[in-house]
Amino acid sequence: MGGRHAMSKESDAARKWQYGIGLLVVASILAGVFVLRDDEEPAVADCASTTDVSVAASPEIAEVVTSAAERAADEACTTYDVQAQAPAVVAQSIAVGDGVPDIWIPDSTLWLGRVQAQLVEGAQGPQVVSESVAATPVVLAGQADAIASPQTWLQALSSPQFVSGDPLASTEATVPLIASQAEAAKGVTDAEQVSAAVVALAQNQTVDKAVSDNAGLIKQAAGGSTVVLTEQALASNPDAAALTGVVPKTGTMMLNYPLAVTADTATDAASALAGALSSASGVGDLTAAGFRTPDGAAPDEGGVGAFTPITVDDPAAVTKLLRSWSSIALPGQTLAVIDVSGSMAAQAGDSTRMELTIQSALTGLAAMPDSWKIGTWAFSVGLDGDKDYKELAPIRRLGSSSGGVTHRRVEERVTSELGSLVGGGTGLYDTVLAAYRTVQSQYDPRAVNSVIVLTDGRNEDSNSLSLSELLATLQRERDPARPVIVIALGITKDADESALKKIANVTGGLSYIAREPADIPAVFVDALQSRG
Repeated sequence: MGGRHAMSKESDAARKWQYGIGLLVVASILAGVFVLRDDEEPAVADCASTTDVSVAASPEIAEVVTSAAERAADEACTTYDVQAQAPAVVAQSIAVGDGVPDIWIPDSTLWLGRVQAQLVEGAQGPQVVSESVAATPVVLAGQADAIASPQTWLQALSSPQFVSGDPLASTEATVPLIASQAEAAKGVTDAEQVSAAVVALAQNQTVDKAVSDNAGLIKQAAGGSTVVLTEQALASNPDAAALTGVVPKTGTMMLNYPLAVTADTATDAASALAGALSSASGVGDLTAAGFRTPDGAAPDEGGVGAFTPITVDDPAAVTKLLRSWSSIALPGQTLAVIDVSGSMAAQAGDSTRMELTIQSALTGLAAMPDSWKIGTWAFSVGLDGDKDYKELAPIRRLGSSSGGVTHRRVEERVTSELGSLVGGGTGLYDTVLAAYRTVQSQYDPRAVNSVIVLTDGRNEDSNSLSLSELLATLQRERDPARPVIVIALGITKDADESALKKIANVTGGLSYIAREPADIPAVFVDALQSRG
């Protein structure tokens, strides 16, 4: 019996996904083992009943997957419903547990790592059935009579003609960042120059929205830009006939199209689908669509030929890279929660902890663009009646005005006046939960949403919830589709380092300790930059 198939168009949600999922962990691209089946026709099973299985495949490979599903349907006693969906959209569906496909074929293993990082601790992410069903290298594309292979990726992305998609939503657009970092790590290029080039690229995208669809990128290439695409996109798009793909001398990365299941009940169906894709008919369809076989061998004609492969040796470094990109390219919505308990009056060299904190906060505020939304609270036990926290400035865009006064000026004033509030104990736990809920209630899907907590002590409110209660509540209220992270900054060894680390970790944030008062400014800046 034949399968039932439906193809959907790639939606604009792929470009919006970047704002729905917060931080990102990536895995290395793995090369799969290519097996060509000798038999052309699948075995026909005696199916007393069939199983309905949903399949989400990257749009560029979905048509080939549909054909393979038709061949596998009878053998697997399965009705495959194949949908063309951008990996970013599927990743979001899995993170929120809504509309999750049984089988997923994203364009790269990188997405599997991203999804796993967004799931609740202990939850099982997609399980790989086939490491690769197809492959295609990421290339630079431009007019055939004008483009030439650059020496490095740094040279490419430093060019005024360079155009890339959004690295938070597009695997291809992530490759120049990863590859340029790999070049610097090997000493091929200067790390500071790479950082400067990436910052400039990210800042440009805050002004001009990134073009992430192939049609838009190909149009820009036809107009003289050098764009980031895949070899397959160039080979399969008639509008790209006048374009040529090149690879920097240092090499490039390969997209590997893994096949994974999100439900154990779909494993047999997934294996049958992988087999159909690796059959002679499957390979014929893939190569006709411009893909390489999973071993990455260069086609006999066309394409960019052989190249030096760039691999990801340290996934954590890539995570840090994308986190840094987020902090530059995405606007921020941050609630700064500052401890004004009595211990903040303690001497710190020629100053006090509070004075150093104020100086650091004002320096950080000056570095924030007007597009950021910032609010400020102070906290100590019973600071505002029966509450341990008090709002000094609501969360608003720094460039906005009220009564002729910008919110930036309001923030500068309330920050400068923090010293007048010093006194009392440290009411940490109730404050953290209230701040978290406040940012969550005002969640901005187009920004990185965070709470920055600065304290020099440990919770001293005997009437507050306990640490275990706070952590359990944060865990329960965490929404992967609307992530709010806590960045915890402890001042000196008096801060409760263990508690701050646990609070940050449960929200996907980070914690820092300024062990010496003189470290406060530098640590504050690090915490601010890590809010993504």
